[in-house]
Amino acid sequence: MGAAIRRPGLIGLLAALTVPVGAAVQMIVLPPRPRLTLTPAIVLAEVIVWTAAVSGAGWAVHRFWVESRAVLSGQPVQSGW
Repeated sequence: MGAAIRRPGLIGLLAALTVPVGAAVQMIVLPPRPRLTLTPAIVLAEVIVWTAAVSGAGWAVHRFWVESRAVLSGQPVQSGW
């Protein structure tokens, strides 16, 4: 997946979304709640994981959108992502 992230197009987008989507699925299926009571550490861990997942997915979609607009306008695609 790591090598495919730099590929332009849909393959690169899907590769870049693998980790953020995986983190979100894990938070839904196996949340970090070993006990019934919520502690500040558990809440903080959930906030950090959800924030990172949303940020990563947002960055991947933004990068895909910028690259697709560059291709449509005929500009060269920057590979320095």
